[in-house]
Amino acid sequence: MTTLKISPDWTPRVLVTGAAQGIGRAVAELFAERGAAVLLFDLNLPAPLSSQADQHLYVQGDVTSAVDIQRAVKQLGAQWGGLDVLVNNAAYQGAVGSLMDVSEGGWQRALDVNLTAPLRFSRACVPLMPGGSAIVHVASVQGLFAEQGNVAYTASKAGLVNLTRSMALDLAPQGIRVNAVAPGAIATEELLNSVASSHDPAQTRRDYEDLHALRRLGTPREVAELIYFLASPAASFMTGATVPIDGGMTASFMMAGRPV
Repeated sequence: MTTLKISPDWTPRVLVTGAAQGIGRAVAELFAERGAAVLLFDLNLPAPLSSQADQHLYVQGDVTSAVDIQRAVKQLGAQWGGLDVLVNNAAYQGAVGSLMDVSEGGWQRALDVNLTAPLRFSRACVPLMPGGSAIVHVASVQGLFAEQGNVAYTASKAGLVNLTRSMALDLAPQGIRVNAVAPGAIATEELLNSVASSHDPAQTRRDYEDLHALRRLGTPREVAELIYFLASPAASFMTGATVPIDGGMTASFMMAGRPV
């Protein structure tokens, strides 16, 4: 895989939510490997990064807690004096259900984590972000196309796609760019554990792989590379965009409606 070449002088200060595992962990590791200072925020305390270990911050907190958000932002402000990249990655997929089945609590939790938390984190961080900074939201292909029986998640991720556009317009005068990525099925710990616990793990994995034109799962590192690009000066004329990284899933209407 080709590695994107960015100036070695670009060593941003980065905050990643949902950074203990999966895509968030891959994002934190990638930025750290390339010289960035990273604050890892998660409901579970993230394990230390190996690259430039002394310059990173680790905050255990809930993205739905205004107190926890302010605590993290206050800490990075005191430590770094500002922030260059915010990656809103934390997500909640637990509220599976159709219009008539999803619980009120599950619906609200999906909105709180997947839509309101990115707004709150962004509002808290923007005062510390200079011109040239970037915000990247982790949306989903399910924010571009609906999945039957998953109304809360698809609605919250669709809202995040349009929040990306609105924020891009609002923050453009300050020189802050806002973009999103829309992953397909990614081989995170959560997905692989779900596959392993299914009745027929081999068939379940093939079913997931067959959702994509490339007939495989994506990797967290591949998503991290796209996020790195969107946050970097190489994407300086991109804002308000949601970029699919889905192995061709949304290229075909025959694939787009199948469950992820």
